[in-house]
Amino acid sequence: MKGKRKRRRKLGHVQRDILHELTLGDLLYAHLLSARSTKRFYQLARERAKERHRRKQSLEALEAGGLITRRGAYVSITAKGLVAFGQVALKTKQLLENRSWDGKLRVVAFDIPERYASLRDKLRTILKQAGFEKLQQSIWIFPHDCKELIDLIQNEPVLKKYVLYGIMVQLQNEDHIKKLFRLE
Repeated sequence: MKGKRKRRRKLGHVQRDILHELTLGDLLYAHLLSARSTKRFYQLARERAKERHRRKQSLEALEAGGLITRRGAYVSITAKGLVAFGQVALKTKQLLENRSWDGKLRVVAFDIPERYASLRDKLRTILKQAGFEKLQQSIWIFPHDCKELIDLIQNEPVLKKYVLYGIMVQLQNEDHIKKLFRLE
């Protein structure tokens, strides 16, 4: 029995994967215990708390103004709220008729996930009502300042991270844009 050697087995792919996962878990655990990640964790928690507080105050102000109603966790817009939002869209549309063009184009681009499809459709409707023109499926343009409308759209917590707004200064196909908006 003295002469018997123990035979070493090679690890199978499942065993290697398990060891790999355990090693990654140890690395993650070490990272989470580091001072830098703990500091970042608390910083993110404070930012989320501030954002929640701002949203809560905004909801309370909208409810006090009669623009929304709340029933438990559900929030719905009232007729007065729809009118107020429509007024902002109308004001933006009136900019088309009343102001001369400054040569800059306002661009709204969005990439909203499918799970928020109803919000995406509402956003398209709002942009159409405000006088925006569709350049591509999720890229809309407008020739006048519309920061107030964009701020309203970006105040929606879900849309905030999916909607981009920019001002285009140099245009290549300017004649097409002028014809589209009946400018100068």
